[in-house]
Order: sequence, then C-alpha cells, then structure tokens
Amino acid sequence: MRNTVIEIRDLYKSFGDLHVLKGIDLDLYDGENLVVLGKSGTGKSVLIKIICGLIKADKGKVNVLGYDLNNITKAELNALRLEVGFCFQHSALYDSMTIQENIEFPLKYALKNLSKMEMDKKVDRVLEAVGLEQTKKQYPAELSGGQKKRIGIARTIVVNPKILLYDEPTAGLDPITCVEINDLINQVKAEFKASSIIITHDLTCAKQTGDRVSVLLDGVFEKTGNFAEVFNSEASSQIKQFHDYNFIDNKNF
Repeated sequence: MRNTVIEIRDLYKSFGDLHVLKGIDLDLYDGENLVVLGKSGTGKSVLIKIICGLIKADKGKVNVLGYDLNNITKAELNALRLEVGFCFQHSALYDSMTIQENIEFPLKYALKNLSKMEMDKKVDRVLEAVGLEQTKKQYPAELSGGQKKRIGIARTIVVNPKILLYDEPTAGLDPITCVEINDLINQVKAEFKASSIIITHDLTCAKQTGDRVSVLLDGVFEKTGNFAEVFNSEASSQIKQFHDYNFIDNKNF
C-alpha cells in the first residue's frame, strides 16, 4: 500500500462571496509528481498555500506529513515548513544577494550548525543538479528567466524537503526552456526522492512531469488519472475545452 504524504478531504475555501474551493479531496503519495491542472483563477495556488500553512481552510481535513493543519501549533508549523519546499512562480530571489548567498539563505535558517565547508558542499550539489555551477558569484539580474527558475528550484531543494510545491514552474518561459524545466522537475524527483505537487495550466508540463493529473474546474476536481486517462475520448466538454484553451493538437497525445 502506498504511503500518503498529503491527505485532503472535503476542503472548502472562500474569500467573501467568492467560493474558490468547493469540497475537494486530494491525496499525494510518497515519491510521486501530482499535477493540479486548471485555468488561471481556479484556485490552484490557493490550494498549495493552504498545504504549506500560508492560508487557513474554511472547512475540511488537511493532513500534511502527519500534521493536522487545522490543529497545528506555531512551532509545529515552523517544523513542517522545513519539510515542504515552495517553488515560487517568479523564483523570489533576493536581488542584492549573489546566487550562492540566495541558496545559503534557507540553510542558515534551517540548519544553523552547518560549517562553511558543509554549506558550500550543499550549495555546490544543488547548483550541479540544476546545471548552473558557474553562476555562484553572479546576481539574479545577470540571469535569464529560465536560469532564475532553476536557481529558485536549487534554493528550495538545498534543505532536502520531503514535499515540493511548484507554482506555475513554466510560466513566462519559451517552449525550449519549458521542456528543460520539466526535465529538471523529473530529475529532482529521481535524485532527491521528494513528492511534488505541480500547479500549472500548461498541458505539456502536465504530460511531461505528472505521474497523475487532477483537473481543477469550478472549485472541484473534475477528473484524476494519468494524462491519457484524463484526456481520453470520454473526457467531459469542460476538460476538452481546457485542452483547446492550451492550443495543443490532440494528435500529439
């Protein structure tokens, strides 16, 4: 039986009269990439913010790595956040810091007793993993959008989280760089053994990275399965419309 690292049941979240999540269920299994696919504004980012404790659910069960987020102390939440890495859509790098300093920043918070040599080894490892060893002394402004995405991922994995949350990892990138980021997501899964939720509206990202895909439409999960199962001939009209929204020809799949 597969180990569940995130379990969500009957989750609701509203902002005033705007009902975003309307009773969703979700399981993330150990070692898998789960893609949450949906158009902009469907609540995908709200979901992962609830998972990492940035937003509180209105109703429902949210269990992450054994922590009940509805009954969690501040100390427990801080401990959980060391196990859950968040890869921001726009990388969220500190412009005044070098790439090495950016990656060291979470290490200094999470692993206060590391020596300089140990810290350097961890930084070197993740920079090698994302293929950007040569950028250590550079600043974010000197990097391309794709390189910033890679460094953002490196900074997230340097503390070896058990779960990674990717928020639109391919947004704003050219098609070739998108494929490179998708490959990197799969590489991180294989090398660092983390479970991941990948929030996206990019079908290519979903197909390339997802062990399973859940389609979020109108506040509920319309369908979950592997890519072929979700976008088969029996898919609902809403899912087919979402496929068309991505401007991808069915024959490619």
